[in-house]
Amino acid sequence: MLLLFGMIAVANTGNNEAKELLQAKKKAIYYEIRVDLIEGKITLEQAQRRWRKELEKLDKEGAQ
Repeated sequence: MLLLFGMIAVANTGNNEAKELLQAKKKAIYYEIRVDLIEGKITLEQAQRRWRKELEKLDKEGAQ
């Protein structure tokens, strides 16, 4: 029984690392888009479109 709990704990640790990496990638993309928006390089609508497109890319990466 203890071995089973240990295996579950190890399996969940790797999952947390993947989630943290995904969150870090999302933050990086968000700040890139935000900088372009603040500098006036893109409009709000373009920023929203770009955000959705980048999230779809991340979802495809995660599925592979």
